[in-house]
Amino acid sequence: MTISVTRTKSKNKSLGYKILMKNIKKIVIIFALLLMALIFFIISPQKKSNNTVCFEGSCIDVELAITPKEIKIGLMDRTSLPENMGMLFIFDEGGIHKLWMKNTLIPLDMIWLDENGKIIYIEKNAQPCYVPVCPAFGPEFSSRYELEVNGGYTERYKINVGDKARINIE
Repeated sequence: MTISVTRTKSKNKSLGYKILMKNIKKIVIIFALLLMALIFFIISPQKKSNNTVCFEGSCIDVELAITPKEIKIGLMDRTSLPENMGMLFIFDEGGIHKLWMKNTLIPLDMIWLDENGKIIYIEKNAQPCYVPVCPAFGPEFSSRYELEVNGGYTERYKINVGDKARINIE
């Protein structure tokens, strides 16, 4: 009888071990699938914008600032901006449109364009402003659009006054 009980305990241990191993295998498989899904989500490109501004040699996916509120807020309080992303300010009509860097936390290149997409003014590497009254940037002549991108972008891609941009908005 002792032998029989020992075998039963041994079989029970073996059965318990098998069940445990099956559960561990399931847990490992589920964990691996979740990890792969997370990695895929992280490295997959985010949804591309249908709104772009393209120059010779580069294109920028843009958020649009059209309403007075959107134009006033702009890129305020953003701690970063992906390299090929920006914000396009679309003014109701051509005119002198000056903008500031109040509560903007990252340096920006600010590019003003006329109604035909020709660059008429660039404020390179405009710095964040943390004081109550900030300087306003912009040309002393009429513009229809202003594009904000990471500081240094115009230097890296050799974008200059007089260049033409293709503005694609859906």
